[in-house]
Amino acid sequence: MWACAALAFVHAALWAVVTPPFQVPDEPAHLGYVQYLAESGRLPRPWPGPLPPATGEDAVLLAGLPFSPEGRPTWSGAEEQQVRRQLDQELAPTSRYAARGAVTYPPLYYAYEAVPAWLGSSLPALERLYVLRLFSALLAGVTVGAVFLFLRDLLPRTPGAWTVGALVVAFQPVLGFISGGVNNDGMVYAAAAVLLLLTARAFRFGLTVRRGVAIAAASAAGVLAKTTMVGLLPGVGLGLLLLWWRAAGEERRTAARGVLAAGATFGMVISAWLAVDTVVFGRSLAAATGGMVSGTLDEVTTLGGQLSYLWQFFLPRLPFMEDFFPAYPDYPVWDVYIQGFVGRFGWFQFGFPLWVNQVGLAVLVVVAGLAGVELVRSREVLRRRWPELLVYATMLVGGILLVGVTGYRLRALSGVNFEQPRYLFTLLPLYGAVVALAARGVGLRWGHTAGVVLVVTAAWHSVFALLLSINRFYV
Repeated sequence: MWACAALAFVHAALWAVVTPPFQVPDEPAHLGYVQYLAESGRLPRPWPGPLPPATGEDAVLLAGLPFSPEGRPTWSGAEEQQVRRQLDQELAPTSRYAARGAVTYPPLYYAYEAVPAWLGSSLPALERLYVLRLFSALLAGVTVGAVFLFLRDLLPRTPGAWTVGALVVAFQPVLGFISGGVNNDGMVYAAAAVLLLLTARAFRFGLTVRRGVAIAAASAAGVLAKTTMVGLLPGVGLGLLLLWWRAAGEERRTAARGVLAAGATFGMVISAWLAVDTVVFGRSLAAATGGMVSGTLDEVTTLGGQLSYLWQFFLPRLPFMEDFFPAYPDYPVWDVYIQGFVGRFGWFQFGFPLWVNQVGLAVLVVVAGLAGVELVRSREVLRRRWPELLVYATMLVGGILLVGVTGYRLRALSGVNFEQPRYLFTLLPLYGAVVALAARGVGLRWGHTAGVVLVVTAAWHSVFALLLSINRFYV
């Protein structure tokens, strides 16, 4: 487990070094949020009207870095020296407007990053950015360590599969790329992985008060990192009820106390956060919930439009439906999730050639097929463990639906398509489980070989993704 977690950290750290500053999605806003919190000790608040000018280091970096979402950076030594001279001057404090679009996000990730930002305040701004990136990379290690332990409880009789599933997740290039930047997605991945680990452990050993509190704490931590965690909460609630239902005798009473402890813990943490955020920091409920609550959204969305949007994302558009995805030449699920999972980088403006994405799809189909073979072979076990599988299926559907609902609401407001594969990485433990099952699906004789092939393929996939980014930014 420690080796897998360490490799995940090193992988994300490589991405942190290879990717130029601000070439991770929304990194300027996330960095601004961290810097404002570290300097002032306060949370940024949304503002009415146009965005005011940047101040302090934020202004120098925005104006001076050779950063472009669509183009290549210009590498000029003279420009670099000019930026560094400006950063060496006495600058105004970072303004609360530096958080930009990240202003509605909950604060847990930013509080985590504010610690090294405050301790490293004497470092030059660019060097400090890489320190923050390395702290984000640590979260990739937490994610993969939790995936390993999740697989241990899910497949206790196949130790080799734990390593295979965890390492394939560790070498996933988009995970390394996002975790190697200043981005709150990394913390929600870690919280979700820990949540699934705790859920698997509760199904294996039973629900206790301690496990109920731990499940609630992981759920609350994810919500306070980013509201994409909300998609897993229906599965969490279902899992707690099924854990109580399947227990008997004294174990049922213990499980009931665990359910109550989980509900009380989660309710108190989230209620306390909402109260502090709205009363102490003076932010609106929309800001406190990551923009999930908004009267404006309710005015421009309909149930019919939401259903049509979800249908079109996964299935061919029917003649009477409004075209929500004119920018995608093929099926959105192929353009967004499959090609994006194989790899899009920078501000998701470049990725692998089409033939590589097609090969990647073929590999994913083979892996899913082998996992299906193993599930059929283990159908007697599945019958006994159906409540647990139902919980994971609910989390999967909930995660996908949350992204689809958010995508429709954002498109209704701005006309911009929202979906990206990184928003589904709260489900990475389930991806690791599919890979682990695929390694078992070839049978005992070839299982070890299949595991080695899967891990080596994942590692080379990441190597070529890194080379792709090096070619984009430096060649």
